[in-house]
Order: sequence, then structure tokens, then C-alpha cells
Amino acid sequence: MKLIVSVMPKSLEEAQALDVARYQDADIIEWRADFLAKDTILQVAPAIFEKFAGRELVFTLRTRFEGGEIDLSPEEYVQIIKEVTQLYQPDYVDFEYFSYKEVFEEMLDFPNLILSYHNFQETPENMMEILSELTALNPKVVKLAVMAHTEQDVLDLMNYTRGFKTLNPEQEFVTISMGKMGKVSRIAADMMGSAWSFASLDEASAPGQISLANMIKIREILDEA
Repeated sequence: MKLIVSVMPKSLEEAQALDVARYQDADIIEWRADFLAKDTILQVAPAIFEKFAGRELVFTLRTRFEGGEIDLSPEEYVQIIKEVTQLYQPDYVDFEYFSYKEVFEEMLDFPNLILSYHNFQETPENMMEILSELTALNPKVVKLAVMAHTEQDVLDLMNYTRGFKTLNPEQEFVTISMGKMGKVSRIAADMMGSAWSFASLDEASAPGQISLANMIKIREILDEA
């Protein structure tokens, strides 16, 4: 299980001021570009990719509908992703498949797609269908993050994840039960088969994230013989 930490600068100055040393224990960096105005993303991109040169990096434009900070038309969404990807070649590109299904075909040339689904309202009953639909498109990674309100929500997420892994042993995936109730899913990500678990430094990028320092301790404890 790799630990991924998000950087969420709100300006070029904030991006230039990022202290790379603070992120050295993260396995992967996610740039959440949605905290910027759409017209400034390409201005900030050089600073991000220079700061984290040599590190595995995910480019993410999380839209408001899926818990992010930006509203984009399908055309704007694809255009920004294409421009950043062609110029800087991030290791992974997050694509909100169910929000932008109509323009997905334009992304078929990108080899390292993360096809993602986020539900900040509930833990839906059709999680297996969602995971299966995403997997059928042969992405690099499938990501599903849903909100937990009860213990059963968390158990459902974990059970569906185990079932999914059994049926799709070759597919890399990340499943997350969000919120305080769902913290255990982040800790047990490895046991469920999730390739990554998201951790935070200062500001969490989603509800229920655990600090990077604590996640490293937890990983060490779980790895002990």
C-alpha cells in the first residue's frame, strides 16, 4: 500500500512556497488543481512539476459535484487535462468518469488513467456495478470513495472491495469509506487490496483522512512480523 498526499495551492505564490521536504515520506503526490481558478492552472503547473520532479505525481481536477472546488463544462474539463498532460506528463491522471462520461473517448490515448467515482452523500448499494463498469474500461487504477454514516456502510465497502478483488485480481484499485466512521477503511486499505491510501499533512483533502505521520506508524505496525 502506497501513501498518497495531496497538495492544494490556491495561488502561484502558494505553489512556489511549498516545502518539498515535508512530503518526502509520501509515496505519491496528488496535485489538486481544482483549488485554483481555471485560468491559472497552466500558470501554476510548471512550479508544481518542478517542485516534485522525480516523484510519482497524480494530476486531479476534482469538480464540485464530486467534492472538489471547481465547476467545469465537459469541454473545459478535458481541455485542461489534455494541456497539462501533454506538457508535463504526470504519472497518473484522475478522470471523473460518471460526471464526464460523454467525453471519456477523448481520454483513450492516456495510458495511466485513474477512473474515479466520489459520493459525499452516502454509501450506494450498487458499488459492485460501479467498480465493474470502471474496470471494463481498462484503466490503470479504479478509485471509489463513498461517505459512511453507519458501521454497516463501512463493512459494506470493505466486503464489496474484497469481492471485487477476488473477481478482478489484476486491476489496481483504491476504495475509501469517507468520514470519521470510515477511518478504519484507510487503515485497513492494504488488507482490502487497495493500492493506495490517502493521508494528510495540514489540510485534509477529504473527510476522515489520517495524518501522514500516523499512517506511516500504522503501516509499520501492520507490517511487523
